[in-house]
Amino acid sequence: MNVALDCIPCYIKQTINTLAQTEIYEEQAREIIYQTLSLLPQLDPQGIPAENSTIILRKVNELMGIEDPFHSAKQESNDLALKLLPQLKERIHQSLDPLFMSLQIAVAGNIIDMGILKDFDVEGSIGEAIEKSFARDDYEVFQQRLKEARKILILGDNSGEIAFDRLLAEQLSKLGIEVTYAVKDQPILNDATMEDAAYVGMTDQFRVISNGSGFLGTILKDCSEEFKQVYQKADLVISKGQANYESLEALGREDRRLYFLLRAKCEIVAKDLGVQLGEMVFCRS
Repeated sequence: MNVALDCIPCYIKQTINTLAQTEIYEEQAREIIYQTLSLLPQLDPQGIPAENSTIILRKVNELMGIEDPFHSAKQESNDLALKLLPQLKERIHQSLDPLFMSLQIAVAGNIIDMGILKDFDVEGSIGEAIEKSFARDDYEVFQQRLKEARKILILGDNSGEIAFDRLLAEQLSKLGIEVTYAVKDQPILNDATMEDAAYVGMTDQFRVISNGSGFLGTILKDCSEEFKQVYQKADLVISKGQANYESLEALGREDRRLYFLLRAKCEIVAKDLGVQLGEMVFCRS
């Protein structure tokens, strides 16, 4: 998925949201914004939004001298998600289709995105996800593919959300499927890293690997050889969140193993998916 003019305000919004995680003075914050604005003409106009955002955000972190400005916020979102797990596990247990319910809960967690949505209501999002159906729904096709699948790779997205993904991984594992979960190699916005995976218990139950990259989304050319091998060997790949969709949507037209699980949180992504802003999808390209 290529960038559009509307991506430019989003770069600025992500910068401001990052600065808001710190206690720097307003004058310093304004200077950082001015310096990042000078990078805009250098961004690839035919590139991927997630890739361009990463270039901007890396510069912001560099100028602040802070490697992970979202560290405390990520911890808070993980704690919030962990508190909700017992009741969510019970919902899944009581469901007529536990796997489908776990997909709904996993996409509800996709609301935890501090780069785009500074304020979010996780519990409200869960209720909405369970009440509403996916605007695009390839679940039946996915079920058919599952009958022959032995290995599934889940591409993680945000902290907090990763705890809900654990519930999805548990349901897939109960079907006899080997689940591997991929996280970012370096902090970027509030994306999940190995630290988050360990904190929410994902590493206790499943194989968790770094994708070798610090980019938003999954930029395969920047990923490690280990990750690429796991990706190639997977029978199915579940891609969580907008940035992963932005970076893999084109590949997904050819690679029919790819299923995208996300909430459309910007007009550009919604239009590309053919859904309304805020709607949830579980679909192939």
